[in-house]
Amino acid sequence: MRQYRLMIPGPTEVAPEVLAAMGEPLVAHYGAEWTAYYQKTVDLVRRVYCTTGDVFLIPGSGSAGLDAALGSAVGHSGRVLIPQNGFFGERLAEIARSHTPDVEVLPFPLGQCVDVNRVEDRVRRRPFDAVAVVHCETSTGVLNPVRELAEVCLRYDVLLVVDAVSSLGVERLPMDDWNIGICVSASQKGLESPPGLAVVAVDDAAWRWIDRAAGAGWYLNLKVWREYTARWSDWHPHPITQAVNNVRALRLGVERILREGLEGRQHRHQEVAASLRRGLRDLGLAPFVEDKVAAHGVTSVVGPEGRVEELLGYLRDCHGILIAGSLGKLRGKVFRVGHMGPTATPTAVGGLLEALKAGLDALET
Repeated sequence: MRQYRLMIPGPTEVAPEVLAAMGEPLVAHYGAEWTAYYQKTVDLVRRVYCTTGDVFLIPGSGSAGLDAALGSAVGHSGRVLIPQNGFFGERLAEIARSHTPDVEVLPFPLGQCVDVNRVEDRVRRRPFDAVAVVHCETSTGVLNPVRELAEVCLRYDVLLVVDAVSSLGVERLPMDDWNIGICVSASQKGLESPPGLAVVAVDDAAWRWIDRAAGAGWYLNLKVWREYTARWSDWHPHPITQAVNNVRALRLGVERILREGLEGRQHRHQEVAASLRRGLRDLGLAPFVEDKVAAHGVTSVVGPEGRVEELLGYLRDCHGILIAGSLGKLRGKVFRVGHMGPTATPTAVGGLLEALKAGLDALET
C-alpha cells in the first residue's frame, strides 16, 4: 500500500521509535520483568489522565473500552442518559443499548456543543445511573463541556462516563480534578502510538456503580480486570495475553507526551488549530464549528458543494496527504483534518493548506 501523510482524525502519524517498537522481538506477557514494565507503563498513562485511579490497557479499539465502561457500569438494567451531538454520540447510545434497554438520548444539533442546562434539567427530573458523553465529537470537531457535566453528575450522584478517544493527550482533561468517573481513550490518536489498545481509567468512586451492576460478561468486565490486576499483581497483572508490543509502543508515545509536558502540548495543539482555521478562512473555506467550541486535534470544514470527494482524492493522489470525509448526515458535505501529535506542527499544517489551495484551484479549471 502507498504511504500517505496521515492528517485524518486517527490513526495518527507516530514517531519512528514508536513504530519500531511494534517490530521488536516478542517478550513474555508475564513474569517479574514484564510486570514491572507494564506497571510502570500504567503509571505513566495515569499521569496523562491526571488520575490516581485504576488504569487498564485492554487489547482492542476505543469502542472496546467504551463497551467495557458501559457494560461494567450499568449492566443489564441501568438507566443511561446520553447527550448526543454527532456520530460518536450515536455510537455511545448503540453500545449502551447492547447492555440495557433503558437508554435515553438527549439530542443536540450537529456542530454545537452539549447544553449543560438541558442535561441538568433531565437529570433532575429523572434518576439516572450514568451519563455518557463524547468529549471531542470527532465527526464534527466540537468539544463538549465535560467539566461542567461532571459538576452536574456530582451534584445528582450520577456516574459520568467520558469518551476521550480523540481528546486524551490533546485537550485539557484532569480526570480527578473534574470528578470524572470512567474515562476511555485509545492508543492511536492523541497518545501517539499504533492502534490496538483501549485505555480505560476508573476513578475510585466509580467502583460503587460497577460493583452493583450485573451482567457485563468476562473479557470486557472491569471487575475482572481489577480482580486479576490485584490477584496476579506480582507476575501477570492482567487477565489475558497482553498485546506486548502495543504496550511497548504506547509507553514510548506516552513518554514523548510527558517529556513535552501536558500544558505545553495542549498549548501547541491550540496554536496549530487556530493557525489552521485562519488559513482555511483565507482560502474561502468555513470551519463547520464555531471557534469557541472547537476541538484542537481535529477540525471539520465545509467543503466545496458536491465536490468534497474530488478534493480529498486530489490531495491523496497529487500530494500524498490523506484527510477524511465526514460521517452520517454530513457525509459528502464536510471534510475533517486531524492534527494530533506529530502532525500538530506549523510545517504539517502549512503543507496541507498549500495542497488545499492547489486542490481548490484544480476544481475550478
